[in-house]
Amino acid sequence: MARVTRSLVVGTAGHIDHGKTSLTRALTGVDTDRLAEEKRRGITIELGFAAWPLASGIEASVVDVPGHEGLVRTMVAGAGGIDVVMLVISAEEGVMPQTREHLGICLLLGIRRAVVALTKIDRLGGDPEAIELAMDDVRSSLAGTAFADAPIVPCSAVTGEGLEALRVAVRRHADALPPRVVRDRPILPIDRVFTLKGHGTVITGTLLRGRLGAGGQGSWTLVPAGNRREPLEVRARGLQIRGAAADEARAGARVAVNLGGVATADLRRGDVLSAGDRVIRGAVVHALVESLSDRTGPSGAALRGPARPSWARGASVEVCAGTAHCVGVLDPLALVDDDGAWTPTRSIPPGSRALCRIRLRPSIPVWQGQRLILRRLHETRDPDGDTLGGGVVVDPAPSRGRGQRARWIVVAGALLGDDLEARVTALVDDAGALGIDLRALELRAGAIELAPVVDRLRDTGVIAALPGGRYVHEAAAAALVQAAIDAVQRAHEADPDAAGLGRATAIASLPGRVAPDVAALAVDRACERGDLCFFSEQGVLTRPGQGLARAGFPPALQAILARYVLADLAPPTIKEVSALAGVDERQALTAVSALQRAGALVRITPELSFAAESHQKVVALVRARLAAAGELDVQALKELTGLSRKFVVPLLEHLDRLQITRRQGDRRVAGARVHG
Repeated sequence: MARVTRSLVVGTAGHIDHGKTSLTRALTGVDTDRLAEEKRRGITIELGFAAWPLASGIEASVVDVPGHEGLVRTMVAGAGGIDVVMLVISAEEGVMPQTREHLGICLLLGIRRAVVALTKIDRLGGDPEAIELAMDDVRSSLAGTAFADAPIVPCSAVTGEGLEALRVAVRRHADALPPRVVRDRPILPIDRVFTLKGHGTVITGTLLRGRLGAGGQGSWTLVPAGNRREPLEVRARGLQIRGAAADEARAGARVAVNLGGVATADLRRGDVLSAGDRVIRGAVVHALVESLSDRTGPSGAALRGPARPSWARGASVEVCAGTAHCVGVLDPLALVDDDGAWTPTRSIPPGSRALCRIRLRPSIPVWQGQRLILRRLHETRDPDGDTLGGGVVVDPAPSRGRGQRARWIVVAGALLGDDLEARVTALVDDAGALGIDLRALELRAGAIELAPVVDRLRDTGVIAALPGGRYVHEAAAAALVQAAIDAVQRAHEADPDAAGLGRATAIASLPGRVAPDVAALAVDRACERGDLCFFSEQGVLTRPGQGLARAGFPPALQAILARYVLADLAPPTIKEVSALAGVDERQALTAVSALQRAGALVRITPELSFAAESHQKVVALVRARLAAAGELDVQALKELTGLSRKFVVPLLEHLDRLQITRRQGDRRVAGARVHG
């Protein structure tokens, strides 16, 4: 057999008992009804899969889905990775309610290639007129949809008539299919979990994106559906594609994965196997949704039931996403017209497209570009089906907060575009003063290898780089720079005799929620521009020409400072300062604290301070001693400074805090900052 160069997934869809499973068996030789209950009842309950050698160089995987109305959720789970839908319609019964609902689901999932298998023609006794009438009925039902021109192939799973024509029709689609996205993280929604004797835990699914390797090709992350399980790191011990062992699976393949280190009880349908930062367990998403018309069903056929209601804020629906499902609480944001214009809204009328914020209960695996189906939640059944609409995830991890609706609309507009730089710029801007990392950019932009993009945006002055691969928009950084300057200016105006404002206080005064690295960037930039400067080693920020300066100290402070300068390495105590200045000890402590904030004095303990020049002298003496002898102790420092033990011990502890020295037993050796 020729080497397989292309693969595709063909999914059956249609009303119950229209012959989907029989047709699959006739085409592939595989009976996809594997459960005893399915055999007993004669209907498909679970998803079934079969390999179909379509042509030389082309292999298809057939996904046989249930047709029963109550199992539409299972049908959606199997439809997510379909390339071509085989719409199975009985020539005896024609288009039925589940036919229309399945058709609508396929359209809402973005499937645009279809072949209609008009089955059971053997029961029409070879009557060409009856077959022609059945074909006209189907064509009429498809009118106005993306499947209007789909080929209709009369066939019989019993006699084999038309099966070759059906294969040819599917192959034509295969030849025209665009390639799946391989340069991406793997995304594999799990649709089956079971144990295989001698192998252990096995999962199956359609690999939607990327590549998946086995053995030593890396570990993968299992993103769970639901809130009570945590993501797991798992290893793919082996892969099978259509029943044959493989070293690697590429996007578009039906895959069975033998997982190591995890039990079947830890897995379920709805979980997703992925890697990197592409899929998360999401609680809130923004999606571009389509509400089906109140006059026509998903396939365009007239509805018999009551008119569909508008979706208002707080409306609840069932969300089917990938192979998972949950309750979704809707919050409409903006209507989108045919020209792409956005209008803020609080409700979504039937037949409309809109941006919608959806709260997921419980959380399920989500990713950018994921397709959603929205279905009726309550028990009342609609004769034309319970599918209300569908959509696509625009932002799997949107920002939160009150009063953000306008921002959300702007970001969604950018994320729906093809310009990757515009998407990244919008996300960095949306992050504001909190900044954003490369992981979040990849997740929300739906793209990998973003480093070249952020580098270009940084080089052109659109965004600023932060430590650790994080980014902030230049506009947000500029606003914080000015806010830091204004905060220090206000401090000067409130107390002209103060040195300025402590760095930590200046950062705390910045408006809104600000990440520490973004705040540090703002202060550093203000200093680089010369609008702020550090008045002391203790981190006091001042405006140039304002606040305390040595020559501008009030006379009382100048007198106290002079005592410290004159005392050099034998500084006065607070009590001595009080006596010399003729003030009480509280006033003396206030004056000394002001000189410390100004950087004129360096605090060692509440009782002991040095003039800045004297402190520098002590540090220089200690560094010289360490360079010469390699160590220092209390006695050596007493000899160097002439200080008593009462002051030498806290001075050594002060030098330890500065990392000029490092304690080893009773000795000090050179610290990390011994050289400055």
